[in-house]
Amino acid sequence: MHYKRYETRHVFMVLAICTLLFSPLFVLLVPLGVAETIYYQYGVRLVYAPSINYWVYGAGLFLIFLGFSILFLLKVNKTSIVIAFVCLIGSGVLFYGASKSFVTITDDSITYRGVFAKEESKYEWNEVSKATYYRMSEMDPETSYYEFQFKDGEVLTLKENAKVGEVKGLIEYSVMNADGEFKVIEKEEE
Repeated sequence: MHYKRYETRHVFMVLAICTLLFSPLFVLLVPLGVAETIYYQYGVRLVYAPSINYWVYGAGLFLIFLGFSILFLLKVNKTSIVIAFVCLIGSGVLFYGASKSFVTITDDSITYRGVFAKEESKYEWNEVSKATYYRMSEMDPETSYYEFQFKDGEVLTLKENAKVGEVKGLIEYSVMNADGEFKVIEKEEE
């Protein structure tokens, strides 16, 4: 007769290691996939997941890893189960908050919402008072970015990536066509 040669807590060790190993892939793919799935509609030219989303998803995965690790390190008892459950609930809250954050650009408007923000902000192109494109030098580790200033005083920063580069012409044309100011500022490495 064979006896189990492992304890239940070793299962949680394996789950913690798997979470740690697969989290980079998860963090790279899920934020944009969630934003594209939830916020894409016909006519949307760009669905953008802000960089804060990636950090929040990473923090949520860390809480899952922490919960599994606690179940392994403290053995499976009431205290460790409660702490792991709190970590799981916390990661769910973080995942939910990160899934709410997005930026979309259409031919008519810019819509965005921050992490844990209740309401989204939608601005027509004629509500953009000034758009500035900060072009970084190739030697600068920082990425080029757009800064949109709206007539009500709100400011939106949009870091450039390949998807944002595809709508570069649309952004410039839409701002200038709506009588907004569009500037390009060359930033040198400091």
